[in-house]
Amino acid sequence: MSVRTRPRQGPANAPFAPLGHDACDLPPYAPRIRGRLPAGLSGVLYRNGPGQFTRGGRTKRTILDGDGIIQRLALHNGAATYSRRFVQTPKFQAEAAAGRFLWPSWTTTAPGLTANLGQNVQGQAGVTVYQAGGKLMALDEVAPGFEIDPDTLATVGPVSLGLPQSDAGMKAHGRRLAATGDWLFASTRLGRAGMQIDVVRHGRDGSRTATPTVQLPRMTYLHDFGATERHAVFILHAVHFAPLKFLLGLSSFSQCLSWKPALGNVLLVIDLATGAARTFEAPPSWCWHIANCFEQGNALVVDFIGYDDAGHFLGPNAELAAIMRGHAGVQGAPGLLRRYVADLATGRLEAQVLADDAVEFCSADPRHAGAPHRRIFMAHGGSGAAGVAWQTAVAAFDTATGTLDCFDFGPTTHAGEPVFAAKPCGGQDEGYLLVQLLETERAASAFAVLDAQCLGDGPLAVIELEQRHPLSFHGMFVPGS
Repeated sequence: MSVRTRPRQGPANAPFAPLGHDACDLPPYAPRIRGRLPAGLSGVLYRNGPGQFTRGGRTKRTILDGDGIIQRLALHNGAATYSRRFVQTPKFQAEAAAGRFLWPSWTTTAPGLTANLGQNVQGQAGVTVYQAGGKLMALDEVAPGFEIDPDTLATVGPVSLGLPQSDAGMKAHGRRLAATGDWLFASTRLGRAGMQIDVVRHGRDGSRTATPTVQLPRMTYLHDFGATERHAVFILHAVHFAPLKFLLGLSSFSQCLSWKPALGNVLLVIDLATGAARTFEAPPSWCWHIANCFEQGNALVVDFIGYDDAGHFLGPNAELAAIMRGHAGVQGAPGLLRRYVADLATGRLEAQVLADDAVEFCSADPRHAGAPHRRIFMAHGGSGAAGVAWQTAVAAFDTATGTLDCFDFGPTTHAGEPVFAAKPCGGQDEGYLLVQLLETERAASAFAVLDAQCLGDGPLAVIELEQRHPLSFHGMFVPGS
């Protein structure tokens, strides 16, 4: 059975309207379901993203910045239960009590010059959510991460990933390797010598193995990384970082970044066992997310979303900041699905565009992470979407045939990151995509369930929430028993 979403019409700036409204904690309830949930779909979808943009009359500078709020969507026997709860970081608790922002965050300075002096950025636990090592964790670009109770969403307390300086510069994204079930986490450090990067491997047996520290060839910003069983892979943007204003409290971290395409990109490949690093020159391309990496003979293949410029994020009127003021701003180049093929024997790199549609939030079947994949799942710009921050469709690119399977929810429905949920005993790419929607006509959010191999047929079911939720970033599906 397939359920089409309702036709929608609305203003071109529909995505901007919800951003002035803050979320709140919600106890579990059973939302209405249009259509029928697949009988074999059982488990919990967790999602994380910023849910608090305003306090005391001040608003965060970008849509990327805010206190984390965890969503929980439990699916079992054709029914759904939904709840959400803010991560109770010390920053969130203190600012809630004060009724105003007290500390800077990574794109936004705090009121008052002295509050911004030094590297005083506080963690918000508002980007990713992972179940690793028996713990559900909410992570951000700043330490620490926080453990979350998987049933109640209560904040258990801070967690350490075993990275240097108490995880101070940890990256929000981790990588699970399907072959071993191990997890990789990374962090960066700024100092007089420039920027360093560290990687730690969390084994299924509870062990932790640190890769020797690697000195980076440039100071830049890193959000995501890729991995195989042997290598960690980082895309170093064509970006210049000027830290002085940040350290003096005059600018946020992100405002000290500038796009410098003449620098080109550098693909950094680190041997996880030895820390030996290889670099490959590549064309300039801003990258938020990597879908997957794998090795074929001497070649290392990296599939990612890349932008020919970073205009949507960097610059005085960048879209991701302008959206907070109610207008589109500079959208820059669209994100395209790209591939790097790095030959570890010859040191050569080939770059190509796999699909020239505007896309973001890419992933592959997690059961094949670090191994060759067939389909790449993404949020898609759709036929009438405007800008990087507003996708209306979900798509799957077939790397074998070069074809794109896509479903568009309509011009005033925002479609977030698709999260893959495998069919029990299913083969590669056999599963469902769980997609959070913001339905502006209904002024509420929803979750769509689509067959991952038949996206064009539309949703099998749509779970209608009773409230609107701020745009969420990333999620993870944990299968039920």
